Amino acid sequence: MASQQLKHMNGLYASIKERLSKPDIDLATRRDIAENLHLAAIKPEVVTYAEVDTDGVPALWCIPEGSDPDRILLHSDSGGTVVTSMHTDRKAIGHIAKAVGARALILNYRRSPEHKFPAQIDDLEKAYRWLLAQRIRPENIASIGHSIGGNLAVSLAVTLPDKGAPRPAAILSVSPRYNMEMKNDTLESNADTDALISRQALELFREAWIGGTEWPGMKECTQLTRSTAPHSRMPF
Repeated sequence: MASQQLKHMNGLYASIKERLSKPDIDLATRRDIAENLHLAAIKPEVVTYAEVDTDGVPALWCIPEGSDPDRILLHSDSGGTVVTSMHTDRKAIGHIAKAVGARALILNYRRSPEHKFPAQIDDLEKAYRWLLAQRIRPENIASIGHSIGGNLAVSLAVTLPDKGAPRPAAILSVSPRYNMEMKNDTLESNADTDALISRQALELFREAWIGGTEWPGMKECTQLTRSTAPHSRMPF
């Protein structure tokens, strides 16, 4: 039997999905609707929040009481790079930070279509290098994210070595979106039961983010995820 919490979350997702499916709403309205995703989580106790500028990239600290200030979860949110912000995930990530006893830094990376690929990866790298400049050691940083944020979390680790920078110690990539070709049959077979995502939404996000750009594919990310699997546990 589904818990009351799961029923509440599915009801919230269904409501948001229905409102977002209307074809005549503008982007600003879509973003306002998507911000309601924060209602799926309750505010964690003894966690404070503080806005910070990470070398030009706005971000939000989640600081659990008694957490280690030298151990950081660097979080990239979902929303296809289009509709969510650092505030959407603040409560959920606050719970995760509290559970592992670390601080979390949630990025407010530039959104598309105003800023196309690779602006979001560039923002994530800026924030990561900002942490290093604050004398946070790479072995104490985990790059985390879900959906498109999971893509960005892995992309950071993929691109850093070619730039002479150390990788973060761990990656937590939750239900990441790598496949931009959208050829998986489950998009149709799960269409009636998916609580939130539709093919229409994924196509909108894809065009907003990489439409008109030279998308390199995610082969490298997939290979890295497999090769780092034994080291993917949080080092906290």
